[in-house]
Amino acid sequence: MSRIKTLITMINSTPAINELLAELTPDADIRFLKAGEQVADYLDDLEVLYGTLTEADFSKAGKLKWVQTNSTGVEHVMYPAFRNSDIILTNTGSSITAIVAEHAVAMLFALARNLHLQRDLMKAHKWEIIRGREIGGITLGILGVGKIGSRVAALAKPAVKKVHVLDVKEITKNENIDKVYGFDQLTEFLGDCDAVICSLPSTPQTNNMISDKEFSAMRKDSYLINISRGEIVDENALLKALRGGRLAGAGIDVLEQEPCPEDSPLWDEPRLLLTPHSAGFCENLEERKIRQFVANFRHYIRNRKIPGSLDKTRGW
Repeated sequence: MSRIKTLITMINSTPAINELLAELTPDADIRFLKAGEQVADYLDDLEVLYGTLTEADFSKAGKLKWVQTNSTGVEHVMYPAFRNSDIILTNTGSSITAIVAEHAVAMLFALARNLHLQRDLMKAHKWEIIRGREIGGITLGILGVGKIGSRVAALAKPAVKKVHVLDVKEITKNENIDKVYGFDQLTEFLGDCDAVICSLPSTPQTNNMISDKEFSAMRKDSYLINISRGEIVDENALLKALRGGRLAGAGIDVLEQEPCPEDSPLWDEPRLLLTPHSAGFCENLEERKIRQFVANFRHYIRNRKIPGSLDKTRGW
């Protein structure tokens, strides 16, 4: 029986990576995309792709059965031909769930205790106290309760007063969730929370979901953290909310345009904690992602099915 033709892109071949992939050798013919090569060069007989299949290359991928992206978000492959195909789609979300959730909670704690403002004072050589907020008195809202949102709830629950959640899908209460809102209760949800962490996928349903109306519904001096997709939060509305005193602070790891343009006013907004889409970065990141790929491959070898595959019609 011939081995499964497999191409890995966006990750380089290293001794550590090759050691992790070694167990697949009997079943998979694995190659890495080299400098100067294109994915299209391999598509004639490729069955498994780690990386991105562009719309321009889709028609050449006649034997492709499974794509694993190198990211959590998959909106970049949601063009009609791929979305309507039978190709299995997985992402690397599970490999970075914990660290993205930690980044979100760290942002919340830093904002509540005004550590970003104290850092600015340190740089200005000013010994000045800025009152912080008691984290234990915060009602935290989590917008999007997938793997990352659920992990945020587990991390934050022991530290905050209450955890409220809202998602596009039906959610049930558990030991980490105090109240669940329906998708049509967004305004009520925002008004009931002292801080909101956004962990939604980018879909037509969620794009520009947080704008002027939603910021107006939020509690005065509340916080917004977005570690999901930049398209979900209207950046102009965010600036107005920060400057108008509606928000006490915001933590943003994702923007609609990345890198952040040099002339963007976001750079100089004092109550904004901005990180460069780095929430998912940590030590041994590539090894973490390949471990997940190998685990998925074991299932694929067994029956050509992978638990946790994404629903392409929904986009997550």
